[in-house]
Amino acid sequence: MEEMGMGPSQLCREFARILNSTPSVVNGVCTATRFRNNIHPVVLGRRAEAFPFIPQAFSFESMDRNGRALCLGETVLLQEEVNPFMTELREFGIIVTAVHNHWLFDKPRLMFMHFESIDEPLTFARKVREAMKVLIKRTVRAEAKVDGEMIKQHGLCDEFNDILGGTMHTFENGICTVMRSRTNIKPEVLGRPGRSFLLIPQMFSFESMTKDGRALCSGETVILQKEINPFISVLREHDLIVTSLHNHWLFDKPRLMYIHFESIEKPINFALKVRDALKVLTDKEVRG
Repeated sequence: MEEMGMGPSQLCREFARILNSTPSVVNGVCTATRFRNNIHPVVLGRRAEAFPFIPQAFSFESMDRNGRALCLGETVLLQEEVNPFMTELREFGIIVTAVHNHWLFDKPRLMFMHFESIDEPLTFARKVREAMKVLIKRTVRAEAKVDGEMIKQHGLCDEFNDILGGTMHTFENGICTVMRSRTNIKPEVLGRPGRSFLLIPQMFSFESMTKDGRALCSGETVILQKEINPFISVLREHDLIVTSLHNHWLFDKPRLMYIHFESIEKPINFALKVRDALKVLTDKEVRG
């Protein structure tokens, strides 16, 4: 098992290598991530290349004595790829848990698929790698209506992170991404305890800023069923666009839901609004 504060194990590094991803340890869990960088989307008329828009992410945890673990995966897809990819996953016995949009006003239309399995991590990784061969390799690029500049203010990203209480943040190629885990939620999936960032994420970003200081801002969080409508009410009071609300996984306890939202505005204003909305979420421990 991957331990908090330690680097990726040899198993984790091999898991990521098979998936052509970058290995890391988040919440003590092996996590492998990559951008699907042949897709260059536009959201709300602006270039959208932050990780939440073009992610591929995989993890494994809760390994048993037989070497089988709770394995999770997700990827962005184009509409025409959804059924071919789903077919491949099912042929490998991997459970497809959700297919849906995450964002609105996106070009091309971005879909997201989530999937899970109890399997040996390297076997899971090889199955997913084989399934991903059906995804197109050509570059898909949408034209932006607004030419946002590359943001050069690293300090703005630091302030954005401080407001949102991120545990880590990155500022690369003019894109600020803030990540934190909702660690008070301790779910079980397929009967196994889960701490993967894929299960309990909170992620916020901004990019494509124009001269007036307004940028494409996005956010998402795991959310409990009873929190959904109070959280939506605060988001809408602040004129943030709620873009999707859904599950990502199956056979999870408690029932985990995910909400995504976006806006064109000054990043600090967005962060302050989101922080206000996050206050309605419980900080009490919630177990499956």
